[in-house]
Amino acid sequence: MTETTISAPCGQLTGRIRDDAIQVFNIDYADAAPFAASAPVADGPQSGTQRCEPERELVLTVTAPAGPADASYPVLLWIHGGSYEFGHPSEPWTDATAFAQAGIITVSLGYRKGLEGFWRDSQTETYRAIDDLYLGLQWARRNAPAFGGDIDNITISGQSAGAALALTLAADERTRGQIQRTIAMSPAFSLLSGSRLRRTLAGIGVGRAPSTEVFSRADERRVARAQKLISASSPSDPAIGPRFDSFAPTLPTMVTATSEEFFSEPPVVAMDKLPMREWMARRYAKGHRGRGEFPTDAYAERPMGNVISDSAIRSYAVKVAERSVAAELDVWAAQFEPGEGLGYAPAGRTSGAPHCIEIARFFGMKEPNHPFHQVAVEFIREGTSHMPRYNDARKITTFAGADAQAVEGIAIDAWAAPRQLFGA
Repeated sequence: MTETTISAPCGQLTGRIRDDAIQVFNIDYADAAPFAASAPVADGPQSGTQRCEPERELVLTVTAPAGPADASYPVLLWIHGGSYEFGHPSEPWTDATAFAQAGIITVSLGYRKGLEGFWRDSQTETYRAIDDLYLGLQWARRNAPAFGGDIDNITISGQSAGAALALTLAADERTRGQIQRTIAMSPAFSLLSGSRLRRTLAGIGVGRAPSTEVFSRADERRVARAQKLISASSPSDPAIGPRFDSFAPTLPTMVTATSEEFFSEPPVVAMDKLPMREWMARRYAKGHRGRGEFPTDAYAERPMGNVISDSAIRSYAVKVAERSVAAELDVWAAQFEPGEGLGYAPAGRTSGAPHCIEIARFFGMKEPNHPFHQVAVEFIREGTSHMPRYNDARKITTFAGADAQAVEGIAIDAWAAPRQLFGA
């Protein structure tokens, strides 16, 4: 590993070269007072040789090919997930070195999380976190050329909460013409936003009229307590974050989900062993906007695992796909399924397909031979894919198994159950 310095419009950026990739960690791109609007930081030199500093949120990490700076590399913007409460742009398991080795620049964006990032006084305002990410996009457009980046070839991507944020930012009018396509993996939007969030905050004693001004004056411990309580009030869905209701796709999109998003969570496993599990699943669906016919056959073996996974993730994946088709936009869909080999999930190695299993396959570091990494590289470079489009008879590409043992296939309308129950 050797140090290197890049001369960029924002100033001298010192990072490291390792495995044919330049990495500059934790570059400050914006600053903000608590709950206030963010603004770009002043230009000046920055050193980014240390990977993770979780207390710093308004930072980004650049991973670029260690090649000529006058090249024309496509740019990938990555937004991490974490229920809108956790995560960091330089987490080791989202190391983008394999993308750099494939000739792609990755800019991993941090943003304010929790109530500070996702409170707004009215529905007409944008979330502070979205404004933060918009500034991160502007930083990338200004400075990526110093690493050899082509700012006319930008893909925005994310997983779980990060996928919802990527979709939201891509649909923001301010970004028109600045992003060319999106990759949304297991998108997770919030149900507890707007008036419901206000009622919840009032109910737990935050105040009858919570507002940005109230929060900005509040003690940090009180804000943290409020965040903890509202998270506890919504254990299976993000308690904060953007809603899907107003989402309108504008770009070609690749959207993915897993077939077992939350099947392995201990409470879900326990509920699916109860005699009244189907009754519980029906009740859960009604409480989570499940207005359609309950898919009894599709949910037969794991009714609670399916309904929780569908309400939290797959319903949004299919809605993104269906709305893209309605808008006459190209959309490609993929689903990760159990198979041979052991993949990487937060709980450890597994042959299953839990939430987050696709992250290692996307970045290609821990599972370098998984076909999805090459699918992502192709899409980021060219804006297209060898996978069939969802537009054609609701075809969904399936990836069963881990790394080189993964088997690629095609399923027709694999997301019929969430579409039937939760609508499109």
